[in-house]
Amino acid sequence: MVTKTKKMTKKEKLEAKKTAEISRERLKRITKTRKHHLRTGARVMKYGAKSFVRNTWLSVAAIAIMAITLIVLSATLVATHAMNTMIHMVESQVDMSVYIRQDAIWSQIDIITNKLSQLDSITSVSATSPEDANRESIQKLIKENNITDQAYIDALYEAPNKIPWTINVKLKDLNDTSELENFVNNDESMKNMLDARPPSYATSHRDTIDRIAGIMGRVEIFGLGAAAVFAVIAILVVFNTIRMAIFSRKEEIYMMNLVGASRGFIMGPFLVEASFYGIVAAIIAVGAVYATVFALKGSLGATIEPTVDLMVKYWYFVGAALLIVGILIGIISALLASRKYIKTKTK
Repeated sequence: MVTKTKKMTKKEKLEAKKTAEISRERLKRITKTRKHHLRTGARVMKYGAKSFVRNTWLSVAAIAIMAITLIVLSATLVATHAMNTMIHMVESQVDMSVYIRQDAIWSQIDIITNKLSQLDSITSVSATSPEDANRESIQKLIKENNITDQAYIDALYEAPNKIPWTINVKLKDLNDTSELENFVNNDESMKNMLDARPPSYATSHRDTIDRIAGIMGRVEIFGLGAAAVFAVIAILVVFNTIRMAIFSRKEEIYMMNLVGASRGFIMGPFLVEASFYGIVAAIIAVGAVYATVFALKGSLGATIEPTVDLMVKYWYFVGAALLIVGILIGIISALLASRKYIKTKTK
């Protein structure tokens, strides 16, 4: 028996069209409600967490690479700050000395020190008289050699003093002595005032500072380069992890497309999964970096102490920065994978 399909009348078609439009409008209103957004967000988080737990070994590999990336980046920044602190410590203990004739008087020395203190490249100026310098050198000699013979000590004080006036100058930048040199060589107050001993523009401390600065530059370049390499590796690992997750769920994704699920709802769980990689990696990196820094504090002492104090004071900023970097690496990887494979494999 053959049944004939009843054709819809014009009126019925209009009613069906009107019903479909009402349904679409109702669906639009539902999807715009806050409750719907919260429910959708909760589902996306749930599916992302399930996928994170489901792919255990892939998750471990991705987290390990991302943690190494964050640790290398953090170590580079910590080492750079510690070396900068070391340079500032050495610079603060180093001064340049300008030697003035022994027969100079205080008024002449005052004129020179006042002019020097007005130079932009100089932070502080102090003067030591020949008498004070002689007394300090004798006291140092007595202390270092444990001299107790009073006659010998008296002879030291009665010996002719050949030490000149010493003007000690601290510079903002030890590598820039041009302004000081120009003053010493050309200023009117310095004419015929210099001692035979030349000014100490070059010191052993300056060589130390140059070596530390050179090492710091190489460490910074190497560290940032290594962090960049590990970041690329982390992106590739997470990319492949998300790609495999997409392949394993392609039938599910296909069905979601058929029922009209939005692209954001389909991609959301993969973004959440990749974000979890970054969050866990950041927690591991923060723990490793702080444990290492506190362990080194005992051996390095004052060199790393300002860096440790800064990290303790701004621990929340350090943690947030690593968290953001980790999540960004994960999201970038997931976006690349989902855009490429969800778009082409679910048509």
